[in-house]
Amino acid sequence: MTKTLKGVLIPGLLSLLVLAGCSSNPNAIEPKPVPDVNGIYSVDRLWHSGAGDGVGDSDMTLRPAVTEQRVFAADVDGDVYGFTREDGDRVWHEDTDDHIVGGLYAGYGQVLYSTREGQLVALDASDGHELWRTQLSSEMLAPATSNGVYVVAQTQDGHVLALDPSTGKQLWDYETSVPNLTLLGMAQPVIANGHVYAGFASGKVACLDLTTGAPVWEQRVAEPKGRSELDRLVDVDSSLIVSNGGVFTATFQGDIAVLDWDNGRPYWSKEISTHQVLSHDASTIYVATTDGMVRAVDMRSGSFLWQQDKLYGRRLTGTAVQDGLVVVGDYEGWLYWMDPTSGKLVARYHHDRDGFSASPVVYDDVLYALSGDGELAAYTIAKDDDED
Repeated sequence: MTKTLKGVLIPGLLSLLVLAGCSSNPNAIEPKPVPDVNGIYSVDRLWHSGAGDGVGDSDMTLRPAVTEQRVFAADVDGDVYGFTREDGDRVWHEDTDDHIVGGLYAGYGQVLYSTREGQLVALDASDGHELWRTQLSSEMLAPATSNGVYVVAQTQDGHVLALDPSTGKQLWDYETSVPNLTLLGMAQPVIANGHVYAGFASGKVACLDLTTGAPVWEQRVAEPKGRSELDRLVDVDSSLIVSNGGVFTATFQGDIAVLDWDNGRPYWSKEISTHQVLSHDASTIYVATTDGMVRAVDMRSGSFLWQQDKLYGRRLTGTAVQDGLVVVGDYEGWLYWMDPTSGKLVARYHHDRDGFSASPVVYDDVLYALSGDGELAAYTIAKDDDED
């Protein structure tokens, strides 16, 4: 029996149902053991710091945020931290007393997060003091985004809204219908080309005018299938990639697809299931699938270029690209690096036994990872000299 909370399916329970179930569950997947990796590359941990108590047993996704000078992280109990990006020294700590449910966004002098009570909060990035807070229509489980003129947020009940970054005052609100049962999460909206691009639990992607919120186009990328509400989940929870004239997106139990960023016309779609962060380089998208595969997809044609199956069943994070390599984490706290042309595993590192609170983040070829119990660390990777 699937447990729900306010009509939202909890991903941790979904993982138990699909990936780590018992013998009576026909969908159960036995995780493969940690694979051996030939030491082609060496991983160097630059620093590590404590960032509170992490996500605990909450199943929340609290991804750290990185800017040129700082790394920001938070835990579900309301502690928010600012660290120097170079050496991980703690610059400030703010005990907000909030129950934080949405990952951080940092930029334009602000750090943004959302609360269980449906509030969006802005802190000053220099010292952590509160600038403003605004009540939303429901929880906001994905990070907000900003271009310095508009803050754009998306709530679990199907609203996308823009706010004034100086005051938090609402400027416009777009609403669309969403199913009663959804995954606990959503894709971060993207600001690009004078538009806002957002994905929804209905399997649709919308393009909105940035200044007014008026819809430019809306396109479905996956059709619900099956009889049960669980079978019909097609949430767009993966990150949207807006690049090269296209909006690339993927759904749970649906497809990976690309839409024309001007009019929403579909170019191609391929069957794949994921609710994790996507990453890409100049020509390829990298996807960690629901069952624990990592797949490379050609951005132009949608062709599958390779598949890495040695991590099958290991409840992967989303992917990232670091110094030309593809990176992913697993439920036991291992990080794995893969060759982008073949998918071959070229390095691994054990970050923390409690797994990850979210997908890793890469900034200037440094990878930042946050564990489920609040262990924050920065990593670089380099090819071994004898492999040149």
